Amino acid sequence: MTNPGRLVRRCWSIVKLNVLGVGRTTQTQSAGLKRYSVGPLVAVSGAAGLWWLISHNTALAEAPHHPDIKPQTRNHIPVRSYDKRLVPHTAPITPTTPIAYENKTHVVDLYGKLEQESLDLAQLPVEEAVLTSAPNVPPPITRNYPVILKVKLTTTTRKAQLTGAYKYEQWTFNNQVPGPFIRARVGDVVEVALTNEDESGMPHNIDCHAFLGPGGGSAVTTAEENQTKTARFKLLCPGLFVYHCAAAPVPVHIANGMYGLMYVQPAERDLPPVDKEYYVMQSEWYHEPPEVDDNGKKSSQVEFSYPNSLREEPDVVVFNGSESAMTREKPLKANVNDTVRIFFGNAGPNLTSAFHVIGGNFRRAYRDGDVVSPPGQFVSTLSVPPGGATIVDMHMLVPGTMTLVDHAIFRLDKGGVGYLNVSGKSRPDVYQSVQPPAPCVGCKLHA
Repeated sequence: MTNPGRLVRRCWSIVKLNVLGVGRTTQTQSAGLKRYSVGPLVAVSGAAGLWWLISHNTALAEAPHHPDIKPQTRNHIPVRSYDKRLVPHTAPITPTTPIAYENKTHVVDLYGKLEQESLDLAQLPVEEAVLTSAPNVPPPITRNYPVILKVKLTTTTRKAQLTGAYKYEQWTFNNQVPGPFIRARVGDVVEVALTNEDESGMPHNIDCHAFLGPGGGSAVTTAEENQTKTARFKLLCPGLFVYHCAAAPVPVHIANGMYGLMYVQPAERDLPPVDKEYYVMQSEWYHEPPEVDDNGKKSSQVEFSYPNSLREEPDVVVFNGSESAMTREKPLKANVNDTVRIFFGNAGPNLTSAFHVIGGNFRRAYRDGDVVSPPGQFVSTLSVPPGGATIVDMHMLVPGTMTLVDHAIFRLDKGGVGYLNVSGKSRPDVYQSVQPPAPCVGCKLHA
């Protein structure tokens, strides 16, 4: 019996060759071949044969290829039956596209129109931005119209406990490291009022990766001591962005603590709602050895080391500005069945982070802070460069301690660790042992 699939392919080849003109080629004389030629009658016959096969072999043409349907063969290859024992007793996970764009053209059109749209600033409502300290995040913005969003930033210095052994004089926005989390919406006009209260006389400014224009805003916000600079910036790009001081020398300002995150919600829809949101930034610190007094006692404070930073050899790598920011005494918290979102940024100034949560999985990963494209799914580790940011969602299935690390894992011994404590009922079907957990002596990974 003639293979129907093979006959279909032969008939279709004849139709393409003689009716559609597809596949007519001239071979070289040296090959001894002539132009392909088949008569019109054969072409019509081929077309008729193709029509007959399609109309009379409905089972071949219409049989759905569904795993629950078990035909004897498919293309003469035996088909295995679907093993229903492998199906979990839960609803399937549906891929989530954060914004309901039909295609990329719509994205370009939407944000292109926003770029061209001229706002009458006198008609815009005015709001004070809700600013939060890490690890807290302001609540989602629910309005669907733009405002003038006032953001007040103050630059200061402070002595802070960097590690268990040493203090360090940090340069800050709003007396905190990282600086405050800023939440806005595409179309908002951010009015930054930056006041310099640094008594050292050092100038400061803000370069925000969400601001379009010279210096990312730094060219018009540089403030000397006791001076305030005010400027406005229309937000045209959705996503998660790093901001930092860009006064000279730029690397030194960043290395000493002057950075933070701004999240610009999309114009049409925000990310899917979650149970918890947290703000985490990684950074490295470079310091000289502590001074030793005449009695041989080491100082409890260390100073910035330019040579170490130039060699890209950090002494300390931490989350949220200090070794103890998210440790056993101050962990992030969640409950079983919570979905936890982390807005993660890497201040650098030198190292790329391999961001990973031990015991967790990124159900959704918005790489590079991109909230317009569909997210990655079930991602384990993300590469986040200096000045970059990402957003991850995790579903908490079992209780216990999940550990935030940079998986360039020796940085763990430089302070790069944080904890997420999950409370609730156990799930023996997911995680089970006949023995209780027993972290090894001196373990920094598992609380």
